[in-house]
Amino acid sequence: MLDIVVTDKAGNIVPGLAAKDFTIYEDKTPQTIRSFEGPQQHVLLPGVSIDSTADLAKAPNTPVTVLVLDELNTRYTDMSFARQALEKYLKAQPAVLTQPTTLLVVNNTKFEVLHDYTLDRQALLTVLDKHFPEYPWRLMNSGKGGPGAAERLAMSLGSLEQVAEATSGHPGRKNLVWVGPGFPAINTNESTNKEAAVIQQAIKHVTDVMRDSRITLSTIDPTIASSGTVLIETPDDLDAAENENGSDPFAGDVNFQLLAPATGGRVYASRNDVDAEIGQSIRDGGNYYTISYSPTNHNDAAQPYRRISVKMNVPGLTATTRNGYYVDTSTPPPTTAADVKQAVNKIAFDLGSAANSTMAYTGLLVSARRLPGTPSTFGINVDAHALSFAQKADGSSQAEVTVMVASFNRNNKMIAHQIQEMTARQRPDTDPSPTADFHIQAAIPGGTTRMRVIVRDAVTGKMGTADLAPSAFNEK
Repeated sequence: MLDIVVTDKAGNIVPGLAAKDFTIYEDKTPQTIRSFEGPQQHVLLPGVSIDSTADLAKAPNTPVTVLVLDELNTRYTDMSFARQALEKYLKAQPAVLTQPTTLLVVNNTKFEVLHDYTLDRQALLTVLDKHFPEYPWRLMNSGKGGPGAAERLAMSLGSLEQVAEATSGHPGRKNLVWVGPGFPAINTNESTNKEAAVIQQAIKHVTDVMRDSRITLSTIDPTIASSGTVLIETPDDLDAAENENGSDPFAGDVNFQLLAPATGGRVYASRNDVDAEIGQSIRDGGNYYTISYSPTNHNDAAQPYRRISVKMNVPGLTATTRNGYYVDTSTPPPTTAADVKQAVNKIAFDLGSAANSTMAYTGLLVSARRLPGTPSTFGINVDAHALSFAQKADGSSQAEVTVMVASFNRNNKMIAHQIQEMTARQRPDTDPSPTADFHIQAAIPGGTTRMRVIVRDAVTGKMGTADLAPSAFNEK
């Protein structure tokens, strides 16, 4: 499925096109279009109010905007400029925004939500005004190299993965606008083969999860004018570079900016009007055609990276979308002790990230409550339609999940957690239940001010979260 932005020679959005105006190529082979949606089918309907992640269910086809302030990789003086630009952009918008928008920040120690999805422009301005950025000590201590730079790379990629996993339950397009430089460029030729392979695999994985969650990334670097010219700004630039070296986008040097064109977004560089760049990326994120096709090449082993191009059959028009994808990147079942350890570590990382995040994860629809009359037993309900049920020999079916219950104190520090693998079963002689129900025991230590329940599907890795306020877990 491709989300395609079409512009004319002046850069204006072009509405009113039909499927016949597009030709899709995969590895230079024309593809048959199976479905087509115009921009008018993605508009938020009048009267729909959005004040939280849960409210996105009211508008499943509506694109959303995810604004990220990068305070991990941005110098303190440039943070101020970026913040002023975001404020200037918001003040130029109507009181009721046209797209649900959330504001996030990544810094030295955490990735947090400053404001959940909303259409209220003033609410975003208020929280932006109250936010005080941290001094970027990781950047100042590491610069462009050394262990600190690798640490910032991992934290930046982890932030992108969190957004992808948290938003996977919303089927609409996500326009992720990253305001900041991102992680430092890495020359893999200066790394060992093992280090280079790990870095490239991490980049590919994050690109995959963003694609699966329907995320288009745009990067806006407020410092780029003084740090050189970016040669690859759009998917077309990336496509041209791949034609020259005959490889996939991450076969050589790795830098943050490559992620944007690889997802169908663009790099905004060498300009001082950051507010206009934010506006253009959000405009493009809300005006797109959606086209789906079934690839004609089913031999995954022959070509692990597939190249995509879109030809406009109307002269003078340009189509912007992601320029390819990786195939069959699923992890095989673990067969050795090392494989098992790596799989366990991945599950622990996913659960820990979701637990410590302040984003609501929507890959699974989860609700939770403390059962009345019990000191530490919680009932958890999961929408069964999103779970991976497998048929058993006796005709029944079952899905396996990992459940985590985490407790936090007033400083938002995790002070206790319980993890348990569980199985949901459906009998063949009864109608399938709309929910999978689980019970888990988890102690509630003194000083607990917030609890979060995380459920992870064992097959897909999709996660859902439910947050419990004190009134929910302290009830008699």
